[in-house]
Amino acid sequence: MIAIIAILASMLLPALNQARIAAKQSGCINNMKQITTAAVNYAGDHNDNMVFAVYGTRWAPIWSWRNLLGPYLGMPELQDAGLREGDTIYYPKIYECPGTPRERYDELGWGRVGNIHGGYGINRSTDGEEATGFKVIIAGYFNKVTGKSARFRYPSSTFHFSDGYWELARFALMGVNDVSSDGVYKMPNPHGDNRVIGWLDGHASAIRGYMPKFDWSDKRSTRFYLGY
Repeated sequence: MIAIIAILASMLLPALNQARIAAKQSGCINNMKQITTAAVNYAGDHNDNMVFAVYGTRWAPIWSWRNLLGPYLGMPELQDAGLREGDTIYYPKIYECPGTPRERYDELGWGRVGNIHGGYGINRSTDGEEATGFKVIIAGYFNKVTGKSARFRYPSSTFHFSDGYWELARFALMGVNDVSSDGVYKMPNPHGDNRVIGWLDGHASAIRGYMPKFDWSDKRSTRFYLGY
């Protein structure tokens, strides 16, 4: 009898584990859909300019897209979070990937920005360097203007947000388990072999594996990061 129970358990446990992963992924897609919808609404209220990645005074005080989208997610208190010393530190559930609980943030090197912690990041890719100027900016960085969503030719296949560090860019995302080239900030796949993506057109879905490695000669990766 014990042997039979052990066999049944060994058969059921993988299925239960897959069910848990699927449930967390579903919750993550739901979060991401709300975030991308908020970003679309933000652009609609700001002359089609997409939400900033980060803004403020280098480097204090600063705020990020998490602050700016707060009012569009029913949390207006997030907009000015961190304005005053000693302000509340926020852990909004909408910004917490179910596959990466807040207890892991320190382990992964993920700090707060604008007094807000979270498990999602914005695409901060550009097609150039700051010294030479940009043609494409997905999300503004301090005084750099953000891109207008209408200029992107492939909004349904260009990523805007993903589960991971608060800022994600083609320069660092090289198809490995890092967010930064020096390996300080880690980026696990929190849903088994899948990653949840929020796309520029506002929809959300899961893709298999890591982000594609950026390659100028690869149409998929230039479309994914830069929208052309």
